[in-house]
Amino acid sequence: MTHRSWVTWLAAVMLLSACSSITVPPTTVAETLPATSTAPTVTQTTVAPSASIAPATTSAPVTSVAVTEPAAATTTAAPQFTAPFTGLPTPTELLRPAAVVKIDNHPRALPQWGLNQADVVYEELVEARLTRFAAIFHSTNAEVVGPVRSARTGDFALLSNLNRPIFVNSGANDYTARALRRVDAIAIIDGAPIAKGVFERSPEKNAPHNLITDTARIYAAGAAEGRTPPKYLRFRAEGESLPRGTAVSGVDVDFGQIEASYRWDAAASGWARTQNGKDHTDFNGVRIAPENVIVQFVRYRQSPANAATPEPVLTGSGEAWIFSDGMLVRGTWERRSELEVTVFRSDNALIVPLTPGRTWIALARAGTAEVIQ
Repeated sequence: MTHRSWVTWLAAVMLLSACSSITVPPTTVAETLPATSTAPTVTQTTVAPSASIAPATTSAPVTSVAVTEPAAATTTAAPQFTAPFTGLPTPTELLRPAAVVKIDNHPRALPQWGLNQADVVYEELVEARLTRFAAIFHSTNAEVVGPVRSARTGDFALLSNLNRPIFVNSGANDYTARALRRVDAIAIIDGAPIAKGVFERSPEKNAPHNLITDTARIYAAGAAEGRTPPKYLRFRAEGESLPRGTAVSGVDVDFGQIEASYRWDAAASGWARTQNGKDHTDFNGVRIAPENVIVQFVRYRQSPANAATPEPVLTGSGEAWIFSDGMLVRGTWERRSELEVTVFRSDNALIVPLTPGRTWIALARAGTAEVIQ
């Protein structure tokens, strides 16, 4: 080997030895992705539609994105309550007791106060073939109510399924007064200690057709001892229709001295009432036109308090005509005991759903009413 070849060979061996002693540092994850075909896992929370994510920068590759979801807007809908006697929505649950007021319907009592503010009004036969009203107030206040008249034994069945209501009347004979003390109701009777300051006489009419009160004084006197009434009638939900209804103009009910007529008024969405041929209006001149009218055919018997007083029998069952939304549904009524509410059914046994609003119920004898087509 020549001297030049020997030098070249020795330099190559020394260079090779030097290179084998160099340590190469390991590659970090941040510099080199794993050698697989699977993309890096990205963890991301759900984003509300209004949120946005900033675009990625040109710095090191992103392996995860942490997104903070904005707090969801909390919209708490107000609880939906409905009045037990009208089915209309109320902002709060109505927990006060029902107030039943006996209202005069003698010709000298007209026009009355407060009938258009009552949720439910019963018309019942009394002496001399006249009628009186038992008006149930609950969801709406009335600044004046009256003329207030006396109690009858037939009123007790109207009170017994209301869960201790307030009963407002001008008095009663001895038998009725004693029997009333056994009824589960708060009796506010003119002249009684509980009624102090509740009544006054109106100068607009002559006694005994001028005793008046108002719901504020009634509830101030008796609400603390009363209880919340049950759901009283079945009302239609939005979009629900009457079962097997027939379009009619109205109905006439002949009580004897009082002939009550109702005619469908589409503009008012109610049954406009006429009494003895005249428009029946309240003291403010507003026509009485409830959303629903029910003719409940009942049997009358002699009251034990007075041989001249008819008393309606309100338990059992019988025929009923239900008028609502311009339609008539012929059916039945049923009340198995005085503690139960009356159920009104169509002829195929379905409970008839009424139009939300006020209801007038005529307690009529068989054969005294006529449908007007």
